[in-house]
Amino acid sequence: MSEFLTRSNLVHNTPDSKANTDNFFNGYVPMGKDSHDPFMSGYAFIKWLKVPTWIGESSEFMAYSEKNFKAFSGINDIAMDTSTVTAGFTGNEHSYAKGITKTGDFTIRHQEHSGSPLTAMYNAWVSGIRDPKTGIATYPEAAGIPYHSSNHTGTLLYVVTRPDANNFGGKNIEFAALFTKVMPTKIALGHFNFETGNHDVNDIEQEFKAYMHIGAAVEDFAASYMTKQKIYLFNNENSFADIGQYTST
Repeated sequence: MSEFLTRSNLVHNTPDSKANTDNFFNGYVPMGKDSHDPFMSGYAFIKWLKVPTWIGESSEFMAYSEKNFKAFSGINDIAMDTSTVTAGFTGNEHSYAKGITKTGDFTIRHQEHSGSPLTAMYNAWVSGIRDPKTGIATYPEAAGIPYHSSNHTGTLLYVVTRPDANNFGGKNIEFAALFTKVMPTKIALGHFNFETGNHDVNDIEQEFKAYMHIGAAVEDFAASYMTKQKIYLFNNENSFADIGQYTST
């Protein structure tokens, strides 16, 4: 069987119950220890593995965008193309596999803050690749590096987990995708428009071009990377680590 179809045991703990056992379907919802919980959406993380070094404070950009994203879209079904052959007096059709298409474009939605820090960072990335006024790449001279796609694209890891979120040692990854040759394609300005009486809190949506890698090897990498790096830390109900910000000194 293809490695793409074979989920690694290093990635996700699943119950021992299999579909061909008696207790998988028995007329009611199984609730024992070998039952399968439903997939629960709403828990996902992004992690930049690489961004251009010339985007100002690149480490600040990575942290700010990773910990301030509200939505990720662009994961689409992979469609196989087919061709048909007709035969006989009836013209009945028979389908044959022709090719398969995979897209990697995605969009990230962020909460923007006063001063538009994230907008400025994304806009610097885009305009450095193509200056809106002259149409040329300005980062080679500014940063002292050659013009090459490897110098103005990034690598992004996207991970969907179970509700136990950052407990990566629990092998809780539902899905992982690695995006390479990532490049933003929009300078966001629309949220600066004005309308009398409109005082909305604004999000920004940044569109990207990229190539998406998926499969068991990517999920193994994601499990190892997220565990070793201890990417995310949550202050639960019993912790108040930032209490100093709310008290006088």
